[in-house]
Amino acid sequence: MLVATLWLAGAAACQAQWLVYELQFTPEAESVNFTSYRSAYLVAPANGGAATLVLTTDEGGQYYAVADGGAKFFLAANSTQRKAAFSALAVAGNSQALYTASGHLNRSLLLDGPDGSPKVLRVAENLSGRLMAADDESDKGPAEDGSIGMIGSALITGTLREDLTGIVTQHFTSQQLATAYITELLEKYGYAPDQGSIPVQAQVNTIQEDGSIIDPSLFPLEALPKAP
Repeated sequence: MLVATLWLAGAAACQAQWLVYELQFTPEAESVNFTSYRSAYLVAPANGGAATLVLTTDEGGQYYAVADGGAKFFLAANSTQRKAAFSALAVAGNSQALYTASGHLNRSLLLDGPDGSPKVLRVAENLSGRLMAADDESDKGPAEDGSIGMIGSALITGTLREDLTGIVTQHFTSQQLATAYITELLEKYGYAPDQGSIPVQAQVNTIQEDGSIIDPSLFPLEALPKAP
């Protein structure tokens, strides 16, 4: 399992609109000694900037890890096409992993902000890309079975979660609170923080940013179905 801190330069400005994508990682057959998280939720500012990945796995138990502000969400465009994209770099000791994915801006989405004002955004309905990882394991040496080194890749497929996008945009102007809402949902499904995860310091199940109590109906059981 590659448990790492994801980092990229840049800080997110306060945004009123958020996009939430559900990502799936499918390892490729030619990988050697490679395992990864099975899926993730990308919480990104709709206008671009630093984004957060909430990585999840159900291998050996249900765990999640938060890379707070560890990804970059941006627009890639030229005279013929416009795409939404994200990238992130994970580094832990000698291991490194690069996440990249993108999708055409093919959907108009109407979102209500916290102040009640609607805004139409042009978004990518789907993302696709690749995770690439490597580790020479020179700091560890061969395992008991003689294996050493890791090289691997996985296909990334992402789908815009309109339900989660609408909820976090309507109720949270802070990316930290939007991310904490996702982790609260995961914990209601039995997930626990993985070792090395960055804790999200927010009690979104009880308190909103204005100090009022959040409606428990924001946490329906169908809001965060398990990926197949």
